[in-house]
Amino acid sequence: MSSFSGIINSYYSIDDIPDNDRIIIINNKQKRNLFKRIILILAISVLCIFMLMIITTTVTITFKKKSINFNYQNSSLTENKIILNISKPLEQNNIASNKTKTILETSTPSKHNNSLNRQLSTNPHYNQNGNIVAGVFSTPNDELNKLQSPASVYLDRERNIYVADTANHRIRKYFPGKSAEGLTLIDKTWNINSPRCLYIDQESNHLFFLDRDNQENYRVQLLKLNSNKLKLTILIIGKQTRSYGMTLDQNLNIYISEFNYHRIVKWLSPNYDRYVIIGENNKKTLSFPRSIYIDEVTNNLYIADRNRIQRWSTNSNESEIVMQGGSLCPNGIEYDSHGNLYISQDKTIKLINNTTDLEGIDIIGIQDYPNMDANFETTANLYTPEGIYLDKTNGDFYVADSDFNRIIKFTIID
Repeated sequence: MSSFSGIINSYYSIDDIPDNDRIIIINNKQKRNLFKRIILILAISVLCIFMLMIITTTVTITFKKKSINFNYQNSSLTENKIILNISKPLEQNNIASNKTKTILETSTPSKHNNSLNRQLSTNPHYNQNGNIVAGVFSTPNDELNKLQSPASVYLDRERNIYVADTANHRIRKYFPGKSAEGLTLIDKTWNINSPRCLYIDQESNHLFFLDRDNQENYRVQLLKLNSNKLKLTILIIGKQTRSYGMTLDQNLNIYISEFNYHRIVKWLSPNYDRYVIIGENNKKTLSFPRSIYIDEVTNNLYIADRNRIQRWSTNSNESEIVMQGGSLCPNGIEYDSHGNLYISQDKTIKLINNTTDLEGIDIIGIQDYPNMDANFETTANLYTPEGIYLDKTNGDFYVADSDFNRIIKFTIID
């Protein structure tokens, strides 16, 4: 043994360690191993909780954004039949086997747009020469007021005229009786692209319109007209498809025609993060749908596809062809309180009601005229009219005369 500073230290070979010291060493090793296990278990537990949180968040987001796409395939449906149930909250949507549910709920009179004037003529007649209320065709140097392929026109409650100047990528506002004094509200510097399908909620004075982004996804944007500083908000970014039709119902649900997918999509307000697909995703029921329109009194839905107009009536499970004829698909749709259906097609505005056949009758415009260049100076001739707007308080009829780059107002004469 050796000593240092009076302290005696014992040294043993590993085989000669006393039993009591051996027990102490073993116990220390066990404690260290137990501590390591506890640390490992805690680390694994924290990792598992973190992964579970990530998975839960991902599933929640995916579920919210996932479309509620009902399977409407039913071999018993004919070409013009379709199962719809778009009126109730999503959790109430049920489609029983071999049965169809309601198409659209019965709506109360709209509080958003001009009230229907029952004094409008049952069989209206219009002056064939209208007034140009927007677009200056005769002054080539006035680039500001020139329109280029306007696709939509809409009026607010003060009868100010709003125009989707589509090829110029802007929205213009014109004051009554001042066609040469338009005001550009927004243009391509606001990152809008080929706007069309204007809709103004008369109660809030909010302007909705359809356009597309740089990836060719259709969009719906909102412009608040009553704010001191204009603010543009993107409400919907849809699929990468052409779209030529948009309208809103009294609850501000937004309906979009998806041209390449042969269907109509109803985006649910107020957040527009959920939607319901209307129509089968094939060509049997709808084929390249364009314009759409909702009657604010009956809530009937009108859809233009091929060379026809289909109507889905309240509490019905099949569509009805209410207009068919011509070689082109109708561009615009309007409806009045007498059940008159107005459409823009080719070079005329047609009227369809219970006194006409499915082709309807031309009430504005001339179907065949020999020379387009010689006839644009008269408002009696239209060329590819697109959006139309009926002022239901007095019968004034506005036409976006797209290829003649102007907006024309026609007044009723009876």
